[in-house]
Amino acid sequence: MKFYEYANQDAVGISDLIKQGEVSVQEVLETAIKVAEAVNPKLNALVMSNFDNAREFIVGNLPDTPVSGAPFFLKDVNQYSWDMPTTFSSRFFDGAAPKPDSELVKRWRQAGLVVLGKTNTPEFAEDFVCEPTFRGVTRNPWNSAVTTGGSSGGAGAAVASGMVPLAHGTDLGGSIRIPAACCGVFGLKPTTGLNPMGPYYMELSNGFNSDHVLTRSVRDSAAALDCSAGPLRGSRYHVRPEVESYLALLDQKPPKLHIGVSTTTPYGGSVGDNQVASVERVSAVLADMGHEIDEYTYPADLVLGGWMEDLWMVDVVYEIENRIKEVGREPLHEEFEALTHFVRERVAALSAMDLYRARQGAHEASIRLMNSMSELDLVLTPALGSDPIPVGYMDSRTADFNMDTWGQKGHAFAPFAYICNVSGQPAASLPIQLNAGEHPCAVQLAGHTGKDHLILQVAAELERELQWHGYRPPVWAGNL
Repeated sequence: MKFYEYANQDAVGISDLIKQGEVSVQEVLETAIKVAEAVNPKLNALVMSNFDNAREFIVGNLPDTPVSGAPFFLKDVNQYSWDMPTTFSSRFFDGAAPKPDSELVKRWRQAGLVVLGKTNTPEFAEDFVCEPTFRGVTRNPWNSAVTTGGSSGGAGAAVASGMVPLAHGTDLGGSIRIPAACCGVFGLKPTTGLNPMGPYYMELSNGFNSDHVLTRSVRDSAAALDCSAGPLRGSRYHVRPEVESYLALLDQKPPKLHIGVSTTTPYGGSVGDNQVASVERVSAVLADMGHEIDEYTYPADLVLGGWMEDLWMVDVVYEIENRIKEVGREPLHEEFEALTHFVRERVAALSAMDLYRARQGAHEASIRLMNSMSELDLVLTPALGSDPIPVGYMDSRTADFNMDTWGQKGHAFAPFAYICNVSGQPAASLPIQLNAGEHPCAVQLAGHTGKDHLILQVAAELERELQWHGYRPPVWAGNL
């Protein structure tokens, strides 16, 4: 299998070729390994390899699913796997022992996805960019001088460059959608609880987080969701799919939808010219498809504030405290970046009432947001506030770190992402190339809880119209 033949296929396409006997699963895997070895030195997307275990996994009969046999990367955070450690991209977790597969990882393996390794992430997935001290910067295959986005930057770079057709991402404040937007791929954050987080966690970030995948095609995202969605026995979250198959539904034209459009951020700010142009282009396409388009304005009383940070910071400290018990010592100062030191200090000063008020703040903001969308099916916005920012623009690592500056820069860069985590609603980043061959821009579609299928259906329609499967960055496996 030639590199360009591999890189041109999505996961469903690869699985179809295997089923038809046009290529063996062994040949696909060996090609994927060679691609990773050739491309990764340019990007630093893959930080752990698992090639021998992947070779053992494909021996025998793989399950009959739409993605069976497709190469796949996990992200080095949140999810555990029996064959690789989870280090949270932190030096303090270097040498951590693997744990039995998390439920989501188990479901991906049961679907026949072939795990080749783990991707890079900022320390504890805390940042809007992917520049950890422990693992080094992940480079954007479109432009090495700008960010891949965070925190699933390794996944975004791996998928965009053709290393794998799909890769695991986490999203507690945009960490699937921001890298998807920066790297020119598709990224869906599912409804909170639709994909299980257990058994190691009841929830992450007090319910803000959703794990799923970054993909080049909409159908891969839908097929992966078919394999993973549904509650874990004993979990407090029992969110079930509202449709029998997300993938099958892509063959059906969505109903006429009422779509709100905004290029003003939830904070009342403006965005870049490319971001406005991307929304205008997509809005026009949706109108031509027969959807009703209206202007949308975020509620002025969302009252977003520091409580949002408190709700994810406690998870970081929980992991650190567990690691301290495991190794029997306190971390050295140099084993954490500046943001993590700040997080430990801030959480130590929180009271139970502080945390309760933060959860109540999230609840109230969610109610206001979703009430503002009550007459709409979807909201279309830019995915980012600007084009991808330069590497080094965000500083969460050094002695010069300042929390206020970091927060202002981050929320200006990705102002549309976080609110969808607060509400728990599904949202996706869709790549939009304004001019052929240029670094793609991106728009975001956000919907109502449980209506992930509507986002996927509309995204599939836009994919057919805009042909983003043909977007090829300069660093692409098919060029080798």
